[in-house]
Parts: sequence; C-alpha cells; structure tokens
Amino acid sequence: MAPVLPRPGASERVQPEQPVRPGRLLCVYQHAPTPDAPGIYRHRRYFAELVQRGWQVDLVSTPRNYMTGEVPRAYRKPAFRSETIEGIAHHWVWTPGGIHRSRAARVANYAGFGSAAAARAVTLPRPDVLLVSSPPLPVAGLGPLLARRFGCPWLLEVRDIWPESAASVGWLSSESTAYRMLERFAHSVTRRARTVIVPTPGLEPLVRAHGAREVCVLPGIVRARPPDPQRRTRTRASLGISEDSCVFLYLGAIGVANGLDLLLEAVDSLPDDLPAHVVVAGDGSARRSFAEAVTARRLDRITLLAPVEQEGVADLLAAADVGLHLLRPDPVFGSALPTKALEYLGAGLPFVTTVPGLPSDVAAASGGAAVSSAAELTGEFVWWSRATSDERRARGRQALRYGLDNFGLETNANRLERLLERTRDEQPQRQRAADPHPVDPHL
Repeated sequence: MAPVLPRPGASERVQPEQPVRPGRLLCVYQHAPTPDAPGIYRHRRYFAELVQRGWQVDLVSTPRNYMTGEVPRAYRKPAFRSETIEGIAHHWVWTPGGIHRSRAARVANYAGFGSAAAARAVTLPRPDVLLVSSPPLPVAGLGPLLARRFGCPWLLEVRDIWPESAASVGWLSSESTAYRMLERFAHSVTRRARTVIVPTPGLEPLVRAHGAREVCVLPGIVRARPPDPQRRTRTRASLGISEDSCVFLYLGAIGVANGLDLLLEAVDSLPDDLPAHVVVAGDGSARRSFAEAVTARRLDRITLLAPVEQEGVADLLAAADVGLHLLRPDPVFGSALPTKALEYLGAGLPFVTTVPGLPSDVAAASGGAAVSSAAELTGEFVWWSRATSDERRARGRQALRYGLDNFGLETNANRLERLLERTRDEQPQRQRAADPHPVDPHL
C-alpha cells in the first residue's frame, strides 16, 4: 500500500525544537586561586558545571593568593593574563602586594584590584548576567558600574558580612568614621543588587538587614573523596605519624580571627600516652606567632605545614580522622560555614568546631561536636583518640552522607542556573518598563 502523502499546500503543525539559549556570565571575584594554588575554591565547581551545561563564563580575578600574599612566578610579569581552567575563561589582573603587612597595604590592594578588574572587564564580551563577589567590600561597587556599562542585570554575592566582620576581629572600630562609611556603602550596593547570593542560610537575615530585596543561598559543594588506604599510609609516613594515631586536621587560614590559641592550650593538656596528633596546614597573619608558641611549649604533637596545593589537600584529608574548624566566638561567624568544613564532610571526616550557630549545628548533625573552651576541646581529643577505628569510620560515613544530602553539586547548580536564567530573561521586560517613551511597534 502506497504511503498517503499530504495534500499540496497542506501544512503540518510540527512544533520546532526549542533552541538552547546559551548564556554568558561575567564574575568579578578577587581571590580565585591559580591552578594548584593553596586553598579550596567553591566557585570553580559551580562555574565548571555551568560550562558543562553550555554557559560561557568569564572570571576576573587576581593571581595573588590571599593566604600567602604571594603571586606564582608564572603570573608575575604580565599585568593581564588569560587562560582557560575547566572551561572557565580566567582573566588575571595585577594587584599590589603586602596584604597582610598593614591596613594601608590591604586598602591599596583592594583599590588596585577594583581599578584593574574594571579595566579588564570592560574589554570582555557583553554578559547576560554580571556577578560580583564580596568581600572585599569595595569590589561590590563594580556591580552597578559594570552593569550600566554592559546594560545587563547584576547579582551580588556576600560571602562574609562587612563591615561587621572587620569589627569582630579588631580590624575596624564600630565607632569609627571608616566603619560608618563602609556600612553606608554596603547598604547602598546591597539595595541595588537584583539578588544577593549567600553561601549559608545564616547570612540571609544579615544581608536583608543591609537592604537585600531577594536572597539566594548557594552553599559550598561537597565532593565525595573515596577512602584511599595507600595514600593515607604514605602521607602519615611522610609526616612521621604512626598508623594507630588519631589525626586531627586544621586546614586553612592562620589569622587573628581563627583563635588557634585555644588549640595550643588543648594540646598542652593532653595525657602523654594519648595516641593523638594535630596537623595544621595554612598561612596567615598569625602563622609566625603560632609557630613560635608551638616551639616554645614543645608541642611535638602539632605538625605545622606550609599551605598545600590541591594534591596536598587530598593527601592530608586521606591521612586524617577528624577535622578542626576553629574561630573566635563571634555572632558574625555563627552564620557561615567555611568551605574547609565541607571538604571535611566530603572526605568522610567528622569535624569539631568552636563556633556556635550554623557550624555547631552542622558539626553535631554530621557526627562531630561543638566545643566552647580549651578543656572541652581537650575532651574531644581524648574521646576521638580512644575511640575504636570502627567507631571513627561509622562517624565518617555519617559525615559523608550528611554532606552529600545537603551540599551536593547537582541540586545547588540547578538553583544557580535557574537564578541566572530568570535574571537574564527578565532584563528586557525591566528595560521596557523603565523606558518612559517606548517606541510604538505599529509606526
């Protein structure tokens, strides 16, 4: 039987496939680490996932590492350098050094980045959405400026609330003129942003108090790291730590806000026969004084390492049994969950925190603990060191399950992409609504 052909002129109502609308995101974020640099970088995981979904992502940053204050040798000569990392177009700009030397040097660094980032950003293709990440707070001012230049909507990310955080660590007085000026500036840019992105729910009421109209929570990402017995044994051997020791790992900044004096007191009080060892890896303004205190007190249980690259981070996580999250007790810190805590969860490490609020809640729910004194921290060291390996592994599995259930990549990347698409697609409507003299389409 011959096939039935459509009558001449007959039209078939075939729905065309909806084309995928590519999007372009421009992010300005001062301290994105260079490849293999020390530090853990949540943004790269989000942006690499967006690239996999068809987005084009430009990132303007400085190669100067925040913890060390140094610039890798390969990045020292050109004022501007571009490269592609995991599909993300990184655009590096030069900034003044000495960020941990003095307040004046830090202010110069912030101002230098703001100027250089603006100069580099305006040479890039027009984005559909602009994302500006703070702190440092002055970078937030690039949001409205670049958005006006490109005629695009912009989003503000607040990873740490300023100037409140600066006052909490003694960097600024809340009674000073500088504090009041920064406070007015923070409120101004927050009110103007289309949406404010925060990494933890605890920051939402704080940015709303700054005037945020809409808030989106995009936490750090937990990436599962399967146990690696060979790496564990090799790393412990290189550090001179026995297999039967319980290893506590502190990973990250060593600054005035971290309160590592509590760690010194706790370790100083441990019984001599306890199989416990503490590894501290990082850098910051208080590293020298911490190292001197370790030597003066003869705390052989503490191994202090320089900041480590990503492979080194994996080695230390594999070798450890428990993570440490130490900060001075301050309400500002209670609203945030640093990326290093999520790294602990991804490696199956319960963690002990000194911070009430969100960190304490997450630590307890994932198999760890919260402490408020050196004596309590000593007690945790004793408990974990005397626990059986089976007990520690069970707590580790609990930590990993909790991390993946609450901080998995796909769920949170979906939330980010929906926000970007909605922001991009609403822009023409807002432009028409703002035009007092629209053009009549019938003319």
